[in-house]
Amino acid sequence: MSSQRAGHPVAVVVALVLAAFAGAVAIASIWANEQLLSTGSWVSVSGRMLESRDVRHRVAEFLGEELVSDTAAQLEAAGQEGVAEEVVPRLRAEQVQLAERVMRTKQFGVIWKQANRSGHRALLRVLDEEGGGDEAVVVNLTPALRQLAGVLEEEGLAEELGVTDLAGLVEPGAARIKVLEARELNQAQDVVRVVRHLTAPAVIVTLALYLLALLLGRHRLSRTFLGVGLALAATGGLALLARALAGHEVVDQLIAGNADRDAAEAAWRIATSKIADLAGIAIGLGAVVVLLVGAVTIFRKAAEGRTVA
Repeated sequence: MSSQRAGHPVAVVVALVLAAFAGAVAIASIWANEQLLSTGSWVSVSGRMLESRDVRHRVAEFLGEELVSDTAAQLEAAGQEGVAEEVVPRLRAEQVQLAERVMRTKQFGVIWKQANRSGHRALLRVLDEEGGGDEAVVVNLTPALRQLAGVLEEEGLAEELGVTDLAGLVEPGAARIKVLEARELNQAQDVVRVVRHLTAPAVIVTLALYLLALLLGRHRLSRTFLGVGLALAATGGLALLARALAGHEVVDQLIAGNADRDAAEAAWRIATSKIADLAGIAIGLGAVVVLLVGAVTIFRKAAEGRTVA
């Protein structure tokens, strides 16, 4: 009997460590299903991304670059190289400022959300298909580019530049952001199939491990509850650590240089905000449990002291 009890502390620690890791997996799964793989949530997240100065500036650069390159290509194709030589440098000089002005309008916000909604739905259709696809999944910002050109026309800037129909020079599909390459499709489908059904098992395993730890440590319940509190806090810490490490990996893979790093890191923080929220809840619960155990211990010792006296 004594040897059985002596072995319980180790078993309790093992159960709590496993519970912490299982809890971190559950947090990641909940985030993926409720934020990353939900179109409604993703549209909301994409709207919050535009509130980031770094993300907004990078999108403005992208739209400005696309407008300049598309205008130059269309003018040269129409045999108006002389006009292109005069227009393009002047347009390039103001491209970011003009794009950011357009991006502050309500109309752009609607276009941005529509583009992200349609792109996300297309992504989910592709990811949930059994077979592979031959085309990349994109977010089409061509309407936003046409809006930018339209604003230039309304304010007389296009005419000032010597172009009468700047919006007409924007070709279909001129501004598209690739979300998923065709060659990455099969791997992404495998990951999504696992993640789709991971939340419930991860939560059940986590709860079962905590119950097991409480059962094994019932003879030292205060210490066991203290371990539960620490394990909950560790769950939040592991989730935040995984978020940070994955963020560095994702940004390093997507960004070749340092020009877009600030925007990419800001977008990652916003896109994974639910992980931070859930991790904060886990850490908060863990702190509450630890404080309660501490308070009960202090109260008990004080009561024992008064009894002895």
